[in-house]
Amino acid sequence: MRTRLFAAAILATSLLAANTASATVILASTFENPQLCRGCWQVFQSADGWTKLSGAGIEIQNHAAGNPAANGGNQFVELDSHFAGSNSSMFYQFNYTGAVTLDFLYSPRPNIPNTSNGITVFLDNVDLMPGVITGAGGPTTSWTQHTRNFNVVAGQRLIFSAAGTQDTLGGYLDNINITAVPEPGAWALMIGGFGLAGAALRRRRAVVARVSIR
Repeated sequence: MRTRLFAAAILATSLLAANTASATVILASTFENPQLCRGCWQVFQSADGWTKLSGAGIEIQNHAAGNPAANGGNQFVELDSHFAGSNSSMFYQFNYTGAVTLDFLYSPRPNIPNTSNGITVFLDNVDLMPGVITGAGGPTTSWTQHTRNFNVVAGQRLIFSAAGTQDTLGGYLDNINITAVPEPGAWALMIGGFGLAGAALRRRRAVVARVSIR
């Protein structure tokens, strides 16, 4: 009986941990598909989970003006897309409700002033990173990671927008990841499962010890 209880506790805990881990990733956008030729760029109406909100579209580059991040594949997005009469923006619409973590890579476009490299991040009308993320571009790309935790309701939109001069030259984005933050109840169940498994293991060891003494 104890052996079955121990096995069931281990199985339940493993399944809960596996389900929690597999359910955490909501979106992972690296913009590697479709693959462009090296030195090329192209404007799309949608890309890797994102949809154009304003401007000409979502401009993806492959080493066209600067290099991707070390862990960023070969392609990235430039906000303030080409052929646009206005700054460009793109959105992702959530079909999830709960707490999430957003992280992404940003770089100013090389050799472009900070007045043109700015981007903003909004959840509908809420500024998630108050102010403008920007920087003066040096001789090459300079990637930095940005992270923010917040709550969402299904149907809300996460929006990245160019916020600088409307000159078709703007800040870069890559490796946009959105992950779900496990609810406290899920963590409690998983911890309880580990506790049950530990208790069963201690009882099993105690029985073995008594048998050995006899």
